[in-house]
Amino acid sequence: MEGIFVKHIKDPEPGLVEALCRMELENLGQEAAINQWVLPVIIRYGKLFIAVNNKDSLIGVCEIIRSYRVPSTAFIHSFYIDGKSRDKGIGKILLGKVLGELKSDSFKEVQLTVDPDNMAASRLYRSFGFKKNGIRKDEYGMGINRDLLSLKL
Repeated sequence: MEGIFVKHIKDPEPGLVEALCRMELENLGQEAAINQWVLPVIIRYGKLFIAVNNKDSLIGVCEIIRSYRVPSTAFIHSFYIDGKSRDKGIGKILLGKVLGELKSDSFKEVQLTVDPDNMAASRLYRSFGFKKNGIRKDEYGMGINRDLLSLKL
């Protein structure tokens, strides 16, 4: 897809952090959204990638942290495409760039969790070779289960 650019954000610019907070709320809801206190930490000590269109509008986000227990493992905390931009191949572009960068950074494995009912996200992850490793019961509260997926790089 032309006109989609993936950027690795290395500094928490105030305007960008505000835009990310709005996008988090719109796409993940109040319960799952990361706020202006946590986003700069992820930017500085983890990795944050954004997808923008040719008008420089924010349309996708991927937030990553490193496993402390297994430092060669990256964990995708959040991965989403703005609701108005879904089903256009943007997720595939963003995830492909992210996985390429993680491989270049010598990570050996990537893990993430996904809502078992989110078929579109599950299909995207499987298309890159992610495999289901188990279920995280009550991961985000009673009855909020998540599938654990992993990919060897």
